[in-house]
Amino acid sequence: MSAGPAAGGGEQAATTGRTDRTPGLAGRRFFCSWSGGKDAYLAFARAVAAGGRPEALVCMLHEDGERSRGHGLPVALVEAQAAALGVPLVTRATTWDDYEATFVGVLHGLRRQGVEAGVFGDIDLEGHRVWAQGVCEVADLSCHLPLWQEARRALIGELLAAGVRATVVAVDAAKLDASFLGRELTPDLVAELEAAGADACGEEGEYHTMVTAAPLFSTPVPLAWDGREERDGHWVLKFSVGDAT
Repeated sequence: MSAGPAAGGGEQAATTGRTDRTPGLAGRRFFCSWSGGKDAYLAFARAVAAGGRPEALVCMLHEDGERSRGHGLPVALVEAQAAALGVPLVTRATTWDDYEATFVGVLHGLRRQGVEAGVFGDIDLEGHRVWAQGVCEVADLSCHLPLWQEARRALIGELLAAGVRATVVAVDAAKLDASFLGRELTPDLVAELEAAGADACGEEGEYHTMVTAAPLFSTPVPLAWDGREERDGHWVLKFSVGDAT
């Protein structure tokens, strides 16, 4: 599940034989809506494989400006991911009420800098698709959802087969137990999440991850934490940012 307020080419053909989910991206400059999680990374990777030119990662922050709005990641960790990808990070602090207006403002700025398209990691929540298309349209950008309506287990399999490593950093306290926190994503963990009633990819917000290593990362982004806490209806890790970065 990608960040949002409502909650390629030859490589593509060689890996899964799926239809192109990113038509028209080849050679075009794009931003990726960045949560730091697995779906955002996979959407980004597919956009790059399709020939897109990454120009920015857009990550909205909590109004305190210290952590990401969607996944609650310390800014330092998101900055480290962007550095590992070699792509500029664009952040803005915002409330949920002002999220859309703030996001659109960022997109207008990127459009003026020559960005032509937006990439989002949503899978099948129609409200998210409509929102993403709407904000891109206002900013005169094309909108691309490379994961749209694909099978959850196939997406997880693709990630893990590529060597992507991701850790569970938050869970919906009403749906999942805090014991899932801090565990690395594996087929066995996905099976446990499904047995507990969660969507395999957490598309309904059941759980959130942070990517710590991936083929497009120049270096791993390690995690360290010293406990867990309940915040805004979620169990989350208490990060030791100084040790993690």
